[in-house]
Amino acid sequence: LESRKQYYKPQKVRGTVGIAISSEILVRMKYQKLKMGFQVFFVVIAIGVTSSQRTIARQGAGKDPPIVKIPDQGSILGREIPLARPQKVTVYLGIPYAQPPVGDLRFRPPVTDPPVTWSDTRNATQFAPSCQQTRKFMKHEKLFRQLLPQDFEEPGVSEDCLYLNLYVPDGPPPEDGWPVMVWFHGGDFNTGTPAIWDATTLVNKQKILVVTVAYRLNIFGFFTTGDAESPGNYGMLDQVAALTWTKRNIELFEGSSRNIVISGHSSGAISVGLHLVSPLSRGKFSKAIAMSGDAINSVRTAQQELPLVEEVAHNLACFAKPTSRLMECLRAAAPEGLLLHTSHIETWGPIVDADTNNSSDPFLPQHPRDLLDSGNVNAVPLMAGYTSNELALAYIDMSDNPDDGGIMSASKFESVITDEIISSLEKPDNTSSCESKPQLVADTVLFFYRPYPPTADPAAFRDRYLSLQTEKNYAAGLTYLASRIAREESAFVYRFDYRSRTPRVIQEVPLWAGVPHMFELPFVWGLPHVFPNSNSPINWSTSDKNLADVVMMLIGNFVRSGSPSLLNVRWEPFTEETPGILVINRTISINANEIDYRALAFWNDYYPFIVEEAMNQCCNATSGAYADVGGHWWRTGIYAALGLVGCFRVGLH
Repeated sequence: LESRKQYYKPQKVRGTVGIAISSEILVRMKYQKLKMGFQVFFVVIAIGVTSSQRTIARQGAGKDPPIVKIPDQGSILGREIPLARPQKVTVYLGIPYAQPPVGDLRFRPPVTDPPVTWSDTRNATQFAPSCQQTRKFMKHEKLFRQLLPQDFEEPGVSEDCLYLNLYVPDGPPPEDGWPVMVWFHGGDFNTGTPAIWDATTLVNKQKILVVTVAYRLNIFGFFTTGDAESPGNYGMLDQVAALTWTKRNIELFEGSSRNIVISGHSSGAISVGLHLVSPLSRGKFSKAIAMSGDAINSVRTAQQELPLVEEVAHNLACFAKPTSRLMECLRAAAPEGLLLHTSHIETWGPIVDADTNNSSDPFLPQHPRDLLDSGNVNAVPLMAGYTSNELALAYIDMSDNPDDGGIMSASKFESVITDEIISSLEKPDNTSSCESKPQLVADTVLFFYRPYPPTADPAAFRDRYLSLQTEKNYAAGLTYLASRIAREESAFVYRFDYRSRTPRVIQEVPLWAGVPHMFELPFVWGLPHVFPNSNSPINWSTSDKNLADVVMMLIGNFVRSGSPSLLNVRWEPFTEETPGILVINRTISINANEIDYRALAFWNDYYPFIVEEAMNQCCNATSGAYADVGGHWWRTGIYAALGLVGCFRVGLH
C-alpha cells in the first residue's frame, strides 16, 4: 500500500463533497474485507458444518480435482485456478442447463425436463462453444478484446450452446452461502460469449460466486412468425431456464439460493430490465445490476417483425405461408445456412409476445414501459448506470474521416438527427385516417440539442450529437427504470466518467471521446490486477488498479447487501423526488451539476408525448373534436403547433 500515491480524501467538488482516490480508503477497504473474512470464519466455527446438501455435493472440496454431484444430471469435474498464495478460485465450465436446441427443438423454448444427463464424471474445465453467430465486432468491443490475455482462445460456435459457467471463491462460505451474481453478456442480441468474462479476480477479491450464461442469439434466439408457430424470445427463455437451474443447484457449489443477483451489460442489461417485468422471471432473483442497456426502448412488437418473415423465407427458399410449413423448412436448414442468409439483419431482439404465444404465460405480456407504469414489476434492489460517452467509438466507426477529430458541421448535425429520429418512428397504419408529422418530432429534438448560444464550432455539434446518443439510448431508459423500481425498492444509479490512465488502454480512444461503451468493464472485472504477465504487455497504472478496487467493492457490497456504499462513500438511493446519480471518476460524488437532468426529463416525459401527438393526429369523425387534453393548458399550444387548431377541445375537469 505504501507505493500507492493517490489518496481517498474528502474534498470539495464543485460545491459537493466528493471522495478522491487514495490509499486511506484502500486501507479501509482492506479492513472491511478482512473483517468480512473473520466474520465468515467465526460463523463456520459456530455452525460446525454447512448444510448437508453442500457437504454431500462437494465431495472433493479442498482436494484436487474438485468434483460436484448434480442431482438428476451427474457429477462434474472442476478446475482450481491458483492465485497469490494461498488463494484460489474453483471454476466449473460448460455445464448444460437445457437440452441442445437443435433439430426439432430449434425455434422452441428451452427443454429442461428431462435435464441433460451423463453417467461418467463430466469434464467441466473448458468452455462450451458459444451460440451460433457471425462475429462483426464494433470498435469498442475490438478494443476491449485487445485487453484480454494473449493466450485467450475463442471456444468456437455451435447451435448446441445452452451452457453456463461457475466461478466459486475459496474458503468457508457465509452461513447462507456465497452471494451469487449471474452475468448475461452483451452483443446486441446478435453476438457475444460468456468466455471473455473471466470472473476470477472479482470472485477472489469480493468473495461472491459468479455464473456466466450463454443464450441463443440472432435468428436462433429471436425469430418470430408473429404466431404460435414461432413465438420468439427464445434467448430470453434460455436465460429464465439458466436462472431456474441456478436457483435449484447453486447450493451444491456453496452459493446462496436466496441471494441471486442478475446482472448484464448492453443487451445483457436490457435482459436484466426485462426480467424485472417478466412474470416468468418472478422469484428467481433478489437483486439486479444493469450496465449500459435500456430495456424500455429496446423492445419491438410482433407486428414490426413480420417483414422479416418474408425476407427470411425468400433468402432460405422456403414458403412463407402457412407458417407451419415455413418452420419445417427452417428447422431442416443447416445452421450455417441460416446464419449466412440472415447475418445482414441486426434488429433481432426481444418482442412483446403476448399475441404470439399460445401459453397463458408469455415472457412479455405488455410493453416494458406499460408494465412498469402499472406496477407489474419484480421489484428488487437495483444498481444501474452508463458511461459518459456511450457511442463515441461507434460514431468514429461510421465517420467518413476518422482522423478529423469527429467534427460535425451544422448541416450534417441537422440532417443526421432528422434521419435518425424519423426512421425510429413507427409508421401509422395505412388504413388509418390519422395524419402524422414526423418532421415535427425531429424539429423538437433539434431544438433541444442545438448548441446554445449559437455557434459554428463543429466540435460543439459533435459533442451535442454524442450527448443525444448517450442520453436517449442509455441514460433516459435506465433512470426511468430506476424511478419505477424506487417506488418499492432501493435503486442506485451511476455514471462512469473515469478515463483509464494506462496508455495501452486508451491509445485508440481520442480525448474528445471520453469514456465510451464497455470502457467501465475492465474495472468491473478487475483486469488491472491481472496484468502484466507473460501473456500481455499491458502494465496498468496504479490509478487504474485503485479504481478497479473501488468499482469491484461497490459491486460486491451491492451483491452482498443491496447497498453499494463504501466506507467514506455514501451512495444515496435514486428516487423520483431526489434523482441522484453517482459520478465515478478520480473523484466520486453525487453532484447535480454533473448531470443534465433536463435531458432525462425530455426523453422520459416530453418526447413520448410529442411522438404520440405528432404521429396520431386524429379528429373525431362525428364531432370534429380532438381528444380531451385533460386541462393541461400547455398542450393546447402544442396542438396549435401541430396544425390542429379547431380540432381539439380543452377539458373542463
